[in-house]
Amino acid sequence: MKNVAVTQDLPSVTDKPPGFLLEPFGWAIPIIVATLQSNPEYVSDFLYLSRTRMHLIGMGLAHIHDIPDAGLAETLFRKPAGRILDEIIGHRPTGLKRAIGHMPDYMMQADTYRALVQLLAEPVTARMIHHADRIYDSKIRMMTDVPGPLRATIFSMHRDIEDMSSFLAGLRCIALRRGRSSLDELVSELASARQPDQFVARLKSIVDSLPLPDALPPPRVQYARRIDSGIELSDLGKRWQNCLDRYVWDMEHGRCSIYLWQHAGVQAACEVTRCGRFGWFLNEVRGPGNARIEGPDMDDIRKAFESAGILGESVINSIRQILE
Repeated sequence: MKNVAVTQDLPSVTDKPPGFLLEPFGWAIPIIVATLQSNPEYVSDFLYLSRTRMHLIGMGLAHIHDIPDAGLAETLFRKPAGRILDEIIGHRPTGLKRAIGHMPDYMMQADTYRALVQLLAEPVTARMIHHADRIYDSKIRMMTDVPGPLRATIFSMHRDIEDMSSFLAGLRCIALRRGRSSLDELVSELASARQPDQFVARLKSIVDSLPLPDALPPPRVQYARRIDSGIELSDLGKRWQNCLDRYVWDMEHGRCSIYLWQHAGVQAACEVTRCGRFGWFLNEVRGPGNARIEGPDMDDIRKAFESAGILGESVINSIRQILE
């Protein structure tokens, strides 16, 4: 009765925002609050929740996609850990216990928990997770971003999977530049090279066969115009008191293009660099005085260039690291 009396004053979801103590639960806060309101007998269990139980609850909620009924609430808050896995996931992933011990002190994203179950079922990625010192959303996301047929080769080459953060984006870029094969066909072609040296040689051969860019990037990209005059670029650098004049030689020799973005009071110099056969990519974006362009303004610029087929240079970082 004491526990019930305490929970009679629980605020509804719409009364006021959840308190500070719920912050570790992130995306699951509304589900947790709604579950406790419907099942107040579990408030005391929630107050004594361990970090391990928090992650198990996160994994359970990630797989049911809904507010738990009374039976599932009991499973999540009171039943042994194994029962959560048995009743919601359907099996107990090997290595999960150790993985949870290396997770952060907050609930990870729902997609991360679902991906983790799949990765633990694959021997190659399960070994990577087993040897990881810390497990975060970004690390799991990077592992899932590497296509399954390539994981064994890639992870044998790069133990630090942070290097693979843009690998999938780089493959998409190559497939687009080839113009004659889909991403799946490219992955299948690369997967036929089982050994790391063979893989690198195959990847290099594919990149070396990409067509050379046959033109400069477009003269205009939405609110940005390409500066084709070295004199104008130097003058702009002087007015803005930054280093734009050092790009004059590269611009006149076809290595880069500088765009002047002017819209809604925002001015920025956008450097578009040619990266060999990969094509043209957006690199640095700076305002007067070398000021950084950030937030929504940077998002607008990035989206405008992406619409023109000019991606951020970071998308090919992982591919270049492998080749180098």
